[in-house]
Amino acid sequence: MSLTSRFGISLTFGLLLSLSTPFIIPAISHNSRFATAQAQTQPTAFSDVPADYWAHDYIAGLAKSNIISGFGDGTFRPNEPVTRAQFAAILRQAFLTSQPTTAQAFKDVSDDYWAKGAIASARSAGFLSGYPDNTFKPNDRILRVQALVSLANGLKYPTGNPQSLSSYKDADIVPTYARPSTAAAAQANLIVSYPAPDQISPNRAASRAEVAAFVYQALAKAGRVAPIALKPERRWQITPTTTIAVQAYRMSLSRNGQSLAVIVNSDPEIQVWNTQTGSLLRTLTAEASDSVFNAVAISQDGTKIAFIKTTLPTGVPQLTVQTVDDGKVLLTQSLTPPKSQILKTYYPTDLGTLDVAFSPDGKRVMTQVSLRSQNYRDGTVYNRLNFHDIATGEFTQSINLIGIENAGIVNSTFSPDGSLLARVSYADGTSSSQTAVDMWQRNKDNRFDYLTALPVTKDGTSINSVGFTDSNLLNLTTYRSYKDRLDTWNPQTGEQVQSTLLPDEDCITATPAAVASPDGTSYFSTYPGLGICLGNIQTGEFQRNLDELSVGFEIGVFSGDGDVLAAVSDLEIRIFTKAAP
Repeated sequence: MSLTSRFGISLTFGLLLSLSTPFIIPAISHNSRFATAQAQTQPTAFSDVPADYWAHDYIAGLAKSNIISGFGDGTFRPNEPVTRAQFAAILRQAFLTSQPTTAQAFKDVSDDYWAKGAIASARSAGFLSGYPDNTFKPNDRILRVQALVSLANGLKYPTGNPQSLSSYKDADIVPTYARPSTAAAAQANLIVSYPAPDQISPNRAASRAEVAAFVYQALAKAGRVAPIALKPERRWQITPTTTIAVQAYRMSLSRNGQSLAVIVNSDPEIQVWNTQTGSLLRTLTAEASDSVFNAVAISQDGTKIAFIKTTLPTGVPQLTVQTVDDGKVLLTQSLTPPKSQILKTYYPTDLGTLDVAFSPDGKRVMTQVSLRSQNYRDGTVYNRLNFHDIATGEFTQSINLIGIENAGIVNSTFSPDGSLLARVSYADGTSSSQTAVDMWQRNKDNRFDYLTALPVTKDGTSINSVGFTDSNLLNLTTYRSYKDRLDTWNPQTGEQVQSTLLPDEDCITATPAAVASPDGTSYFSTYPGLGICLGNIQTGEFQRNLDELSVGFEIGVFSGDGDVLAAVSDLEIRIFTKAAP
């Protein structure tokens, strides 16, 4: 069996005050004294906006100026959409604190509506004009182009030169009415797009992070805040930092890429390696010669490993979790499915997919076990995701996946904070049908509720990799019409944020190959005679490893932070890292 076939990659602005801590202060609150006190104590650091998040400096800058705030749980929720009323509130706080509110009222904005004053101020100043029937539609999501036009018009920018839009690949879909003002916004450097800076994405709902970036850039244009300095790009080192002479069947990297767990292809054993030093930390061997390791995962902090093992001829799968440093067994559990959950079949069954993954906090493991009837007409008769509490050994939840077929080598994937779970599926279990990504969201009881299905691709498309950014956007590399793309989705809105065609040069093969880093900045591919290729998605730059040409490199796996790559061949694993700027 080839490495490719066997390898699995484990991969509102604020609501009303009565519902959540306000994002805009103090204008959105009925109680201005409470809101002002909130502003004075609002932290500028949010748990879901890490220092390396693309919009961190914009968000922190506005929070420091008391123009925006987060939620009571310390989060900012940067991917949530912004309504027109919420946008009016941020405009008022940033630009219109002394603006009168005597403008004609909109017929769908009542006298007691929480944002009535902010909407009136924005209308008086020329930021927002509403619709021809004198409605404002305050609860509609504001589009990126609407936010940019509003800022350009309200701040009285001169009409922009249409040529200023020529560098954007999607400039042709900017609505005709919006082109002059969008061009003005471009000339004023208001347009901020991530992860594809060459796209405006005009007709997509603006997220909280994007509106923060637009407003910050407008304040910088006015000289009210310091411009955001460009951060130097960290480039990949094209010489491996470590080479591990092992044939890997499956493997898993810790979040920082320092620890690597490998199922060895030639022997029934698992090895754990330090990728920085190249030292072997632990070896686990099967007790019996007829035992097989099927899946392995290492916790984000690299302190625990989990694996699934089956023993022939019974093929009963067993889960084991143990520590890396001393090999202490924390959990051993049979994964034999209950008969009551197996669909009726008169034929013997075979094991299908076996997979294991740690929750980001390392307190639970998620396993997948599927059974297939030997009668092809019966198909899959059992397919579930089960969640196991490591400390107690209890099942905490089981998700039935019957009808949601596994999409090749792309497995279920947690977001870094553990609040979301993504799984690639085919609508009817065949590769010719529409491909989707099913999303689940963790609730207050620490269980996952079904959230949505992202309609990712259509006929003839495959998904090569799935990964969450630190802000819970979902990055997918897809292959269709002989082209590789990076597609970024917002699970909260169900919208595609960006779609970037990856440069094809010699680094893209004629078969699906590209794998993107979780942060969406880099991708890995191979090409016969060129060894490994690392592409910068934002700049189009290629970095090739030409010193050790190989045709054997087939799989690339990034660490959760995107700074380490393990390139796996039939003979060895080579570790590549980014150099400090």
